[in-house]
Amino acid sequence: MNITRHISLSTALMLAGVTSIAVAQVKPPPPEALNPTIVYFTRHADDVPELVGSDPTYGVTFSNCNAAGSCCVETLNPLGKVRAAVLADWFESKGITRTLTHVIASHKLRTRQTVAKIANLAGLGGDLNGDGNPDGTDVDQAPGDGVINVPPFPAECDPGWTSSSSVIQPQTNYVNTLHLGSRAVLCSHSPALYPIMQAFGIDTSDPVNFPKDSRGRVSGFNNLWVVELKPVVDSGVLRYQGRLMTHILLDFGLDATLTNRDYGLGSGRGSKDDED
Repeated sequence: MNITRHISLSTALMLAGVTSIAVAQVKPPPPEALNPTIVYFTRHADDVPELVGSDPTYGVTFSNCNAAGSCCVETLNPLGKVRAAVLADWFESKGITRTLTHVIASHKLRTRQTVAKIANLAGLGGDLNGDGNPDGTDVDQAPGDGVINVPPFPAECDPGWTSSSSVIQPQTNYVNTLHLGSRAVLCSHSPALYPIMQAFGIDTSDPVNFPKDSRGRVSGFNNLWVVELKPVVDSGVLRYQGRLMTHILLDFGLDATLTNRDYGLGSGRGSKDDED
């Protein structure tokens, strides 16, 4: 059976069962010779909560919480901002940024902050012409920044807010809509990244290529997975099948105990049991 080289957006949406989705990318996929689709999976950079000193009995501080105290907006902490900057510089130094057709984040602010500079360097958004207005065409949480929020709404602690693990199906569906030959960065969360990769048939059991904390989630903030996606027909349905090309441990020399934090299975305000 011949498979067309480009999966149309409308067909892929129908096959993936998606009824509405943010449409943002405007760069065409690279030439046919550069197929298949490549996705760079990464976790958001270091975020608040902050450690108080280096004492193992540290406290966790949240701010900008909703009235019920059930959700607090997490932004990148100073270390995370540095990590996001050097991550973008790494993509640039490897000649990857200008090949990118999509930069994808979740509805949580920390993921968008992590990849905003990558999207700008890729020419997908930001104030590229110097007129003071963002130039990208994405219409979501920060219109024009070039970062596609999947899902786009609600914002982190708005009414009806959802946990970080809620992004698994929307982000899986979105990846299935990518045109063959696309190059995408997908920034997500520790409980979501492995299930998303598993949805494309990738075995994440290897503890070296897929480091895990005590809950089986992504451990650390310095992992990058390069995944190749090829279209296959499975039970009459066209979808992507993935293959791990490489796992890169990005050692930028950013030494901080935040990097390997693991909150265990606590519950209640401040534990962020379903977050990361």
